[in-house]
Amino acid sequence: MTSIANRDLFIRMLTALGAKDFETFEACLAEDILLEWPFPVMESFPLERRGARWFREMLEISWRDFDPYAYRIEAIHDMAAGDMLIAEYSSRSRYLPTGAPYSNRYVSIVEFSGGLISRWREYLNPQVIAQVLGTGAQWNGEPGPVSGEKI
Repeated sequence: MTSIANRDLFIRMLTALGAKDFETFEACLAEDILLEWPFPVMESFPLERRGARWFREMLEISWRDFDPYAYRIEAIHDMAAGDMLIAEYSSRSRYLPTGAPYSNRYVSIVEFSGGLISRWREYLNPQVIAQVLGTGAQWNGEPGPVSGEKI
């Protein structure tokens, strides 16, 4: 069964992320965390990447144009292994350049090692991102998207 410490770490990480407390957020992640997005977030966005620092920097830049995220955890599913959980959650925010609301739903498979999150596979709806940023939004390999242009 998923340990209470790991459930608490996931909740602390998601709360910090939503509040844009990137220092606390990064402290919850293993330095070499494996990040996976099985469905492309946007054109040219990586399907997987390693590194807590890269993820933090990418989010700090990408989220500049968004209000803080209000996350709501719908369910955390315990796994037989204490070092893993599955979480269902949603977010609400606002894209500041247009005032458009942003709301998405997520399912994440999260693994833990040494008291940190070591692997995070996140499923989300990329169509919601395209609606907010514009259908022409692309990833250019640098941290942070820009709507309607190659990022």
